[in-house]
Amino acid sequence: MAVNIRAFQDADLTRIQDIAAAAWQPVFKSSQELLGADLYALVSPDPNAEKRRQVAAACETDNGLDVWVVEDDDEIVGFITADLNRETLVGEIRNNAVDPNRQHNGLGVLMYDFVLEQMKEAGMKAVKVNTGADEAHAPARRAYEKAGFSRSLPSVMYYQVL
Repeated sequence: MAVNIRAFQDADLTRIQDIAAAAWQPVFKSSQELLGADLYALVSPDPNAEKRRQVAAACETDNGLDVWVVEDDDEIVGFITADLNRETLVGEIRNNAVDPNRQHNGLGVLMYDFVLEQMKEAGMKAVKVNTGADEAHAPARRAYEKAGFSRSLPSVMYYQVL
């Protein structure tokens, strides 16, 4: 496996959007089960399109985010976006994913280790990442813990049909 992590290029966008949409399928399914189909349809009418929009927005050059792609033998197999806040010196890992066909091979931890090193080199003093507490997010939580994240704040998001 010849893994390389490099800066995002515009030509990478469709591939990382495809990875994001595929990788988030378990999260979309979990959210629908937890909220119920009717409420989920109201708050997330097209989750695939919304995820693709989020990834595209993260890749825009004027938004202040850094974006990297993970390649294995010149095939893009993952991506990560991060905010390196030079005022607060607190970095934040944002949208990131590994192709579902390539998960469970350590690529996520490799990606997190890479971005954490980028943050250290940029002078960040701390880093944060937000993820879900449902079972669909368990693989992400395990990967963050393997990368050294050990402290968390509990969080709950409530929904109600009006």
